[in-house]
Amino acid sequence: MNSRGPLKRELNLHTLVALLLCSFTLVTCTATGSQAPAPPSPSQIEGARNDADRPGRPYESRSLITSTGIERYYLLRLPAGFEQDSCADVIFDFHGAGSTAEREFRNTEFAPLSDRKGIILVYPNANKIYPDRNHRLSSYWDGAWEANLRERDYDIDFILELVEFTKNEFCTQDIFATGMSAGGDMVSALACLQNTPFKSFAPVTYRYYNVEECSDARPRPLISFQGDADRVVPIEGFGEPWFDPPMAEVMRSWAVHNECDTESLAQRINSAVVRYYWRNCEAETEWYLMEGGGHVWPGSTSTRRDREKSQEISASELIWDFFTH
Repeated sequence: MNSRGPLKRELNLHTLVALLLCSFTLVTCTATGSQAPAPPSPSQIEGARNDADRPGRPYESRSLITSTGIERYYLLRLPAGFEQDSCADVIFDFHGAGSTAEREFRNTEFAPLSDRKGIILVYPNANKIYPDRNHRLSSYWDGAWEANLRERDYDIDFILELVEFTKNEFCTQDIFATGMSAGGDMVSALACLQNTPFKSFAPVTYRYYNVEECSDARPRPLISFQGDADRVVPIEGFGEPWFDPPMAEVMRSWAVHNECDTESLAQRINSAVVRYYWRNCEAETEWYLMEGGGHVWPGSTSTRRDREKSQEISASELIWDFFTH
């Protein structure tokens, strides 16, 4: 992608990769020089599905055979009182690297909102098994990072097929995309499609804009969130191996794409949160800065306790307000 400024500190690439693999999960782990964990076996995946289908689980574990004959997994969560002939908006929520659809469900806590507003929730699961990849960080979403350098069709095609499958099964209204970390990368990729089934986009803790990839897309409504103490996706950007620009630069690029005024405006929400937004946009564009916030979904009660600064707002509530206002 576009180049960024140099890292403030030098990191051994081996250690960096291990740190990223650990930190993208929603459990505490320590970066070491050890090898990355092996991808789950089919029996492990099946075991997770059986566990998800136990009585009392708040979602249904499902699979979809894609047009290429590959079985892909996802979670479906219908709002309380939903009837098969009801019409509803749909949120697709993408998990981060090393995480799962089940963890994303617990982390983003859209279920109460789903019941209040009658929203269908869909949580796709990354396949995580790419025997043709020779890189540790290939073991999640096929298209995550280096969007202009990697083949995206495997996962993007799966998502587009899953959207059509969902539309055929239910009476769907507007369809939206959100996700955390590497899931935010997937959201960005879907926003950059020339023809996308999604109406609005909300990448959390990671997002990108690549002119070559995104320029043919129409203006896309986009809201994002970032903590300035995020050590996994630093707000000032990342050099090798990701070459990600600073957060503010990425959002400026989206504002230009969305035909907004040149300069952003700042609105302090509370002592720890600032909202940046642009006026006169063809598609609304804004982002939230959590001062002292880490690599976490803002407002989630299931996240680690060392991220209190990110509890000042609810990303899920703000995302839904942005999607529907």
